[in-house]
Amino acid sequence: MKKNEKGFTLIELLVVVAIIGILAAVGVVAYSGYVAGAKKSAAKSNHGAIVKYIASELKKCDLGNDKAMGDNLTCSTRKDADGNVADAVVSALGSEFKNPYKTDAAALTKTTITACAASGDEGKSGVIDTAKTDGKLKVTTCWAMNEAILENEMLIE
Repeated sequence: MKKNEKGFTLIELLVVVAIIGILAAVGVVAYSGYVAGAKKSAAKSNHGAIVKYIASELKKCDLGNDKAMGDNLTCSTRKDADGNVADAVVSALGSEFKNPYKTDAAALTKTTITACAASGDEGKSGVIDTAKTDGKLKVTTCWAMNEAILENEMLIE
């Protein structure tokens, strides 16, 4: 009598499991690379958006508006004291930008980011102004560990 057995052999099952394991290992490595690249891009994008926001809001002052930056900046006093514009930027945007490396932390602070050497600096953007001293506003961002910071300076006129 002939037996009609259906199913997979143990060797066939082991080969399938091995192939799935190899594909999973390759996928995890590729995924982590994509995530790291996305975080860097998000930090760079935050920097660009902050710089464009500041430029457009300061232009409102140049065009004769009394208030800018969500009414946090009085245009007539923007050059009177150091920190006036930086305070307005942080007040207006502080909660809008999240740190891509630490999503529970804000990305924007009133400080100067000088280097990307500490792991806590990744994804942070800092804004500081020295209106009385040199009439400038500086935006700095640490976009990746051990990389050069992004930096923009604008005149507060």
